Amino acid sequence: MSSEQQLPCTFLEVEGGYLLRLMKGAPVMHTLEAFLARQEIYGGVISAIGALEAVELGYFHREKREYQRRKFSGVYELVSFTGNISRVEGKPFVHAHAVLSDAEYRPIGGHFFEGIVAVTVEAYIRRLSGNIRRTPDEETGLKLLEFDR
Repeated sequence: MSSEQQLPCTFLEVEGGYLLRLMKGAPVMHTLEAFLARQEIYGGVISAIGALEAVELGYFHREKREYQRRKFSGVYELVSFTGNISRVEGKPFVHAHAVLSDAEYRPIGGHFFEGIVAVTVEAYIRRLSGNIRRTPDEETGLKLLEFDR
């Protein structure tokens, strides 16, 4: 996405961060990370609510050192989306977990890989200062948070 292209979201800068509304059809993680890059946000916290479809969640298997990924079709309420923002290989990276609810009010949740906005997603991003990054961890196989004190 070039810097001139319009992102599928609107936003308001507020004290300490941003309020965003992602548009119907927008890929959540792609849109968030593109927005963060444009605003040069490499550290922060994020929370969101809304409605999603075509969601991919994950569960991390410690023994296998990999995520078991699962796709969910249909429309879900995004009950809770919470995570942090750090730098990975020079780019903003969102690590988030989500809880979704179906039409029968059954919850599902896990590591959030991607989802498409079904109606809207309303997010709050709080910018944090400092060198917040992720680096590979040999024991887990994950990129874990690291920061200077």
